[in-house]
This record gives sequence, structure tokens and C-alpha cells, in this order.
Amino acid sequence: MIFRAPTRYYKTGVVFLAWLNGFQDHFIMLGGGQSMCPLPFFSGIFRLADTCGLSRDPELATSRMDKLLALYGCP
Repeated sequence: MIFRAPTRYYKTGVVFLAWLNGFQDHFIMLGGGQSMCPLPFFSGIFRLADTCGLSRDPELATSRMDKLLALYGCP
């Protein structure tokens, strides 16, 4: 999902995973790149990361995903 077309989302997916895993304290990209991806893109990456066991700290990842969902107006 991260590494398939459209390729402009590659970096955003990698930065998103880094943020979910606590490697970054923010999810803001140069030029607002994070705002160019739709919410289903992030939701899909979150689910795949969980399924593959890629979350170093599942509670942190879930908390951060909840914050992102809240920004999109999802309770």
C-alpha cells in the first residue's frame, strides 16, 4: 500500500510510520505533503502496520492515530 502508485505518497507513508512509532514528535512535512493524502491512505497504513507487527509501541501508535482521526473530524 505504501509503495504503490501514486508514488507521490511514498515519503508521506514513511514519515507517517515514523511518527506512529515515536521516531518523530510531529507529522508535518515540507510543503504540507501530509495534507495531500486522503484519510483512507493513513487508515490503511495503520491497519497494515498493526497486522505486520510494525508498531514498536501499539498504545502510542493508537493514540497518535486517534489524534489524526480527530483532525479529520472522526470521533
